[in-house]
Amino acid sequence: MALPDQDLIKKAQAGDKSAFTELFERYKDRILNYLRRYTNDYHIAEDLTVETFLNAYNNLANYEEKGVFSSWLYMIATNCARMELRKRSRRKEVSLDENISQDTDNLSLGDVMADESARPDFEARKDELQELSYKIMSKFKKKYKDALFLCDVEGLSYEDAGKILKCGPTTVGARLSRGRKMLYDILEKYGYKF
Repeated sequence: MALPDQDLIKKAQAGDKSAFTELFERYKDRILNYLRRYTNDYHIAEDLTVETFLNAYNNLANYEEKGVFSSWLYMIATNCARMELRKRSRRKEVSLDENISQDTDNLSLGDVMADESARPDFEARKDELQELSYKIMSKFKKKYKDALFLCDVEGLSYEDAGKILKCGPTTVGARLSRGRKMLYDILEKYGYKF
């Protein structure tokens, strides 16, 4: 039977490296997927996942049992991603990927049929819409992007997201509402109905 997170954390804080390895195995895929969607780049997400767990390991002594361990990890991952994106924005890198921004004139979704569920390729197009949504959201201001990824993508509660973002649940709800509206407005201009 698997030990609860809190027991593994206590063991890891006492110097048991295998306990931290078990925590890593338990959460690495969730953190990697979160960072992939947040940064819209798998390779950067891999590096940031390693950085997240290194930071968690190095700061394990500072972890307090007030919150959930996974929320603490998401907070570290979010901070790592923000710092990386900030560094990249200063470098003025040019992406070879299609530029999708809040300026919807540059966004191209292609032809979209009215009744998507009747199409034989519905599942593939649904996955495509999901990936496109992640790509669009990754270009939003961080306060909207963070709320969308933590609540809608990762399924965290407003309270848990608020702890990570250092704001109240009401603020998270407001940001989430605004972020959803921006996303839906962009997608509706290209035929998606919500």
